[in-house]
Amino acid sequence: MWLYDFHLFYLAGQAVLAGVSPYTIPDFNPPYPLAMLFATIAWMPEPLAYMVYLLSILWLMWKAMGKRFIWPLLSFPVWFNLFVGQIDLLLGLLAGLLGPWALPIMLIKPQVGLVVAPWIIRRTEWKRLAYVALLGCGFLALSILMRPTWVSEWLSVTPSFTQYALRDSNLYWLIPTSFKTIALAIGVLVALPIGFWITKRRDSWIVLHLFAPLTNIYSVSILAEWIGPLEAILSWLVILFVGTIHSGAPMFIVVLSILVRSGVQALIARQETATTTTS
Repeated sequence: MWLYDFHLFYLAGQAVLAGVSPYTIPDFNPPYPLAMLFATIAWMPEPLAYMVYLLSILWLMWKAMGKRFIWPLLSFPVWFNLFVGQIDLLLGLLAGLLGPWALPIMLIKPQVGLVVAPWIIRRTEWKRLAYVALLGCGFLALSILMRPTWVSEWLSVTPSFTQYALRDSNLYWLIPTSFKTIALAIGVLVALPIGFWITKRRDSWIVLHLFAPLTNIYSVSILAEWIGPLEAILSWLVILFVGTIHSGAPMFIVVLSILVRSGVQALIARQETATTTTS
């Protein structure tokens, strides 16, 4: 389990450097651009490559949160993300710090892009979005140039939606497997417009995360900027409640806690402002 995902990504990067398909590696099923990204560090010894990955994330967390980064670091989703070497946390931090310029990188994990992109797109001028789109098209064109058959290879090894659904960790955790497909379609169609129009980035990402497809127990790490001590404690209680990390877990409890806590803080701030004004 230790660095399981990172090891797959590292091997995929080595496959790119060797000019062979990363989909010959058992259990590797992300889009080819992810393997391209890891090719940039796959020439290093794997322990050194992981240190680059880990230090990069810790630095980004410090940049985004300052000393508060200790709380998400102590939460299960962030801890597990680093333990297995996943990329959700990395993508969430890059999206928060780089804004629209992070969107092309979302090609390596589209389900994260679904959460972060609508708010960013809504608040970016069209001229800049055009440049970002050109950059994304260039990244995609490069991947096809390097391996023209990667899309068909990727689709041939991608697990079915039913298999993915067993690991749902957002509100779809509550939906029986036989109804997940229709629930997902309805949820995404409703959530995307809402996430697009919500003013605050935190609230937009929360809404879209609660209805995003293909989440896992580390997916809440996308919201690391807003995880506090309460959410850190709740995340470990969720794991104790479920008793396993190999299936989905109701991590939406952590997300709802962020939403409720933020709402209470905003209400208190408004009341204090009103009191100050009247006095």
